[in-house]
Amino acid sequence: QVLNETLCPTWDQLLVFESVELYGEPQELRDDPPIIVIEIYDQDTVGKADFMGRTFAKPVVKMSDEPYCPPRFPPPLEYFQIYRGNSTAGDLLAAFELLQIGPGGKSDLPPIDGPADAERGPILPVPLGIRPVLSRYRVEVTAPEIPESRRDVSRGGRASPRGLEGQQGSGCGGRAAASLKKRA
Repeated sequence: QVLNETLCPTWDQLLVFESVELYGEPQELRDDPPIIVIEIYDQDTVGKADFMGRTFAKPVVKMSDEPYCPPRFPPPLEYFQIYRGNSTAGDLLAAFELLQIGPGGKSDLPPIDGPADAERGPILPVPLGIRPVLSRYRVEVTAPEIPESRRDVSRGGRASPRGLEGQQGSGCGGRAAASLKKRA
């Protein structure tokens, strides 16, 4: 999926690849699952896509005789380092799982509900059991006294909370920044 005009894409999407056939004994696949390669490209409106980097992941494997329940399922989100050549190029926050389809078919798998795209399959949001719970907070910093060796001599020896100046009301600082500015 292409997300336009962003340097920090958030796909918020569950990708499902149905009926993938793998060679090997089931226990071997569980103990040493295949590596998943994820490649990331920058797609401009004109020209070809530019390679941004790749990362590798091993999925958490669920055999058909195992229940899909905690603590192993759903798997937690993890950060995967993205590499471009020998350099790091960011992180991917994702979870990967490989679910064996047993003799009973897909009825043993967790249900997939949501809108479907005829060519790409279901396009679903990240499941609630995996999605991180986000909350808004305010951070207040109190800097009582700066040691003598760190005082700003250009201001007559008086310390100044420069990092907080101009931040009041912009989501950083608040009352703590205001009180520090009055003292400076």
